[in-house]
Amino acid sequence: MNHDVEERLRAVLQGRAEQAPLGATMLAAVATTSARRRRQHLTTVAAAVTALAALTAVAVAPRMAPRPPQPVGAPPASTSVLVASTAPTAVTFPFTPATAGGYGTPTVSITAGHPTIRQQLPGPDPQTASMTVHQAQPQPPSSKARSTAATVRGHAASIFDWSYEDPQLAVLAEQRSLVWQESPTVWLELRTEPGAVEVATLLAYAEALRAQPAVAPVPFTFGLTPAGWTIDNIDPSDTTFCPPGTDPDRSFVGKIAVMLSEGTEATEQPGGNPVKVGSRDGWLATSTESTTLQVALGDNRYLILQQTAQPPLSDTDLIRFAATITVTSAAQPGQG
Repeated sequence: MNHDVEERLRAVLQGRAEQAPLGATMLAAVATTSARRRRQHLTTVAAAVTALAALTAVAVAPRMAPRPPQPVGAPPASTSVLVASTAPTAVTFPFTPATAGGYGTPTVSITAGHPTIRQQLPGPDPQTASMTVHQAQPQPPSSKARSTAATVRGHAASIFDWSYEDPQLAVLAEQRSLVWQESPTVWLELRTEPGAVEVATLLAYAEALRAQPAVAPVPFTFGLTPAGWTIDNIDPSDTTFCPPGTDPDRSFVGKIAVMLSEGTEATEQPGGNPVKVGSRDGWLATSTESTTLQVALGDNRYLILQQTAQPPLSDTDLIRFAATITVTSAAQPGQG
């Protein structure tokens, strides 16, 4: 098995899995993780067939300090499949939470198409607040959720309580969320992970919000993007693109995922067919399930594009797309 491709993808995807939601969405997140692992296995088998000599292991290093932007390469000539990018150059959440008094540094992302902010809460028990913006009223977190009326920030609100069976611990875990309409086009949903906190804690967190946008830089910028595709996830280590007709979700399935990986430089080339990606060296591995393109950045880091979309972009267009990607100083390698 080609450990080079497998270990780099596992590192990035495990970091992504740590952000998976709890509560009613846990079972869907577990299924997504399983699907990713099956997809990664198929990708590595295809890589082994195309490069039998490339059997190398990559040791994933801790996250390094930010670096200046690094363009992967100049784009080749354009075709109608790829168009000038309109991808955002920053991620914005419409409110800023409190940061004094033991709160962690907030992280802003796009999750399943929604602006999201995550922040460590003060206290001895590790709890993380996760707040999401919706344009319409979100569905209850569970069909069995119990709803209680509340008031927050001068608005009517609902507190939802529900339980789910933790598939790892085989116990019932209690969950709680707070949902309210902040404006005609903004609904906010606040919950904590890994479990429920006191109602007073949720209300205090919401009341402390300031009407000042929280802005975070993106990990990648794009010169060209596939025509008609949309971005549904952006976090510090990856960005995913949905083809037309695909609903946004947290997974990588049926999409193109752009990721950053970090590891010790291999003495042998990564698995796959060698290709040129702009001015940089790349390796393309294909199977019936997916295509993986690795691009060496020259500093023990690799840009990885994993495609499971159907129908997929052609190999030529995937390479052209990758050649226009710039890794920004905000990008962080996935952690293993």
